[in-house]
Amino acid sequence: MSAPDSIVQAQTEALLRRVAREQEMLSRKARDAAEEQARGIVARAREEARVRTRQAAEEAHQSVERALADRRAALETAARQREQALLRGVMDEGWAALPQALEGAWQDAAARRAWCESACALARRIVLGEGTFTVELDATAPDDAAEWAGSFLREGGQAAEVQRVDGLGPGLRIRHGLACVDATTAGLLASRERIEAELLAELDALLGAQGRKLT
Repeated sequence: MSAPDSIVQAQTEALLRRVAREQEMLSRKARDAAEEQARGIVARAREEARVRTRQAAEEAHQSVERALADRRAALETAARQREQALLRGVMDEGWAALPQALEGAWQDAAARRAWCESACALARRIVLGEGTFTVELDATAPDDAAEWAGSFLREGGQAAEVQRVDGLGPGLRIRHGLACVDATTAGLLASRERIEAELLAELDALLGAQGRKLT
């Protein structure tokens, strides 16, 4: 081989080696870039997976809390409805028993006297001016009711007269001009709504003293 040929061959080999080194370097850079990209993709995928897992856990927790809240609300509503139904039953039973209870009170002398006294006191408070009170009593009412009513009304210095009325029933009715205090059983029970409201208020106060309350 001549000297020029040797030089050409040496240059060629050097060039090939250079090309091989550059290819290896490029390949290594490509591999490194690919590996870095892969690591980034894996890291992002893991982070996204963690975020989705947290979101799923939070949504599941919120779902459970909503279900529990709905269940508690349903139970409380059912309990209130049962208590209200029970209370309504008690009020209905009490209302049905009131006429007989009032009649029994009217038959008792002490209760009858207090009944007359309360009715007469109310009549004296609401009546203005002079004039005669008219006390209406059932035809079969005890005589002491007439005596007590007349006495209580005259305490204010006004006259009182008694009239017997057939079928009036227990209690008394007091008239003075256009004013009327109807303390008969029918008159006392004329406003069921008001009476039930008063009974509920008393029951609420009783329960309040025991640390409870109406629902």
